[in-house]
Amino acid sequence: MAAENRYSQTIAWVRVILPLLALVLLSTLFLFSNSPDPDLAIPFADFDVEQLAREQRLGQPRFAGTLEDGREILFIAETAAPVAGAPDQIDAQVVQARVATSETGYILLTSGRSRVDMASRTAEMETNVHITSSTGYRLQSDLLHMSLDVLNMVSPGPVRVTGPSLTLTADDMNLSEENGAQVLSFNGQVRVLYDPED
Repeated sequence: MAAENRYSQTIAWVRVILPLLALVLLSTLFLFSNSPDPDLAIPFADFDVEQLAREQRLGQPRFAGTLEDGREILFIAETAAPVAGAPDQIDAQVVQARVATSETGYILLTSGRSRVDMASRTAEMETNVHITSSTGYRLQSDLLHMSLDVLNMVSPGPVRVTGPSLTLTADDMNLSEENGAQVLSFNGQVRVLYDPED
């Protein structure tokens, strides 16, 4: 009987002491805590909020689709915004694209700016356009028109191609597909420098 009384008294004291200890701990946290250091605050991205409110713009957008035969095409941009007065067109800055040319082959495209027309499913890439193929060839141009339905790319201006043992310049370039085979043609003044030792 005495043991039961001692147990009941212990429980009663614990019910009083534990909440008091919790209050003491909380009060010491508030009394002795340091004021917040603004230099240690979580950094926020440096965005112009007013500019974002004025412009309908997306950051790091991705556009993925397929050509008519099912091969994948992927666009990634730094920023993208709809073109004023042309709701089907998108103006993108600092663009990267990947187009599958076969089960294992592909080409990578980069440009400073691109305008994508969703209605006609075309894209116009300009400003420092670079194309790199999975076979090791690189093409430079200032302007490139491409289709988003079929593998079709046209550079109406001068191009420069470098690759294994080859340097080529031409007035324009056309990449198309005929009967399942890719056809790359260069026109105008075409100059080829072939170095078998390279």
